Amino acid sequence: MSTNYEKFIAANQALMDCFKAVPAEQFSAMSLSEQNGVCKAEATTVRDHITAGHANFASILSERMASMDAADKQE
Repeated sequence: MSTNYEKFIAANQALMDCFKAVPAEQFSAMSLSEQNGVCKAEATTVRDHITAGHANFASILSERMASMDAADKQE
């Protein structure tokens, strides 16, 4: 199972891939409102992860500690 941080990284990668798929000339030819709509779903996913605190140090540390505790219990 992926951690929230891994999901955040994947969401960022999806956002970068989405923008990479739009040629610069095409993006430049768009109106501002059209540009704001490019990769909107991917940007919203990244924003949701940030708002939820999935990418902050405390969250990452907490997930790592839980993972280590779970591994200790399996031994």
